[in-house]
Amino acid sequence: MGLKRVCHMTSAHDSRDVRIFHKECVSLAKAGYDTTLVVPGKSFDRDNVKVIGVMKKSNSRLYRMLFMARLVYKEALAVNADIYHFHDPELLPYALKLKKKNKIVVYDSHEDVPRQILAKTWIPLKMRTFVSKRYEYYEKRIARKLDYIVTATDHIANIFRRYNCKAGAIKNYPLLSDIHCKNNDYNRRERILCYAGGITEQRGITQLVKMMEYVDAELQIAGAIEQEYKKELEQLPGWGKVKLLGYLSRSEINDLYNRSLIGLVVLKNTPNHRKALPIKMFEYMAAGIPIVASDFEVWKDIIERSECGISVDPEKVEDIGNAVNKLLADREASLKLGKNGREAICREYNWGIEEEKLVDIYSRLVC
Repeated sequence: MGLKRVCHMTSAHDSRDVRIFHKECVSLAKAGYDTTLVVPGKSFDRDNVKVIGVMKKSNSRLYRMLFMARLVYKEALAVNADIYHFHDPELLPYALKLKKKNKIVVYDSHEDVPRQILAKTWIPLKMRTFVSKRYEYYEKRIARKLDYIVTATDHIANIFRRYNCKAGAIKNYPLLSDIHCKNNDYNRRERILCYAGGITEQRGITQLVKMMEYVDAELQIAGAIEQEYKKELEQLPGWGKVKLLGYLSRSEINDLYNRSLIGLVVLKNTPNHRKALPIKMFEYMAAGIPIVASDFEVWKDIIERSECGISVDPEKVEDIGNAVNKLLADREASLKLGKNGREAICREYNWGIEEEKLVDIYSRLVC
């Protein structure tokens, strides 16, 4: 093969992103690729990956789409890589520029963006269907000209195959080395429930806080929250049993999981969520704690086959509360569910399997 130079590009994520840096970039470097990541933030070298920082990440969508994407492209172009692998929709026009320079270009579609747009509250409701359809047409037109589409789920891969693209799913399963399972102390833990991830209404956080009114436990939430949404949650009766932890490091996340009795992932019923594979669900499983999750078909199938938790209607606070109370009332049964989840991760839902698939895709692109 010879040493091939690979450049990953993102204008929306940062260097801490687990999928982009810790999984894909590190895996490619291990496989012998000269790997660079261009990303908002600081520059550094780690795990044989060269990270090139481009200014500071901005929370402004307009700034990111109009300016950060162009800056990332310019820095990435200077790398002069053989393969460019980009992670954000706003980089799609720059993918065409790279193709015109005879580069191999891979698009990593983390989400079903057209369906995701339908749930974007910052887009006026009457405009969402129009914006979704226009974006889908635009994405399809560009994707057909690229060399490969890597996706986070089979569902998204099938959509791109319908566009006549070469596509395959590299699922965002946990690194076994990342999540430490210490459920031997499970029966001695305090009554703590955990949630780690985006803290928004669409992620079901309002329902979880409402549920706490009927549950004798503490809900510990890790992640960033907008102040306006926090003020809304503070008005709910269950807020007194909620503890906000802010952004946590990987070791702090492990500590949260290993003091919790239950992991919660009750995302709201939206077109994008129904087909997603949320990393937090698999992280809870890897940590050996039972899960309470939305009863979407894909999720429910995993939970039932793995026997690792309870599926609930995410729109019904009573259903969520009943599931949590059932698990709190029987720690032996809950411990068994947690152990089943860990075994399923070790057997089937781990990054080691996905890493092999990613390296195989690359080997076929450069042969």
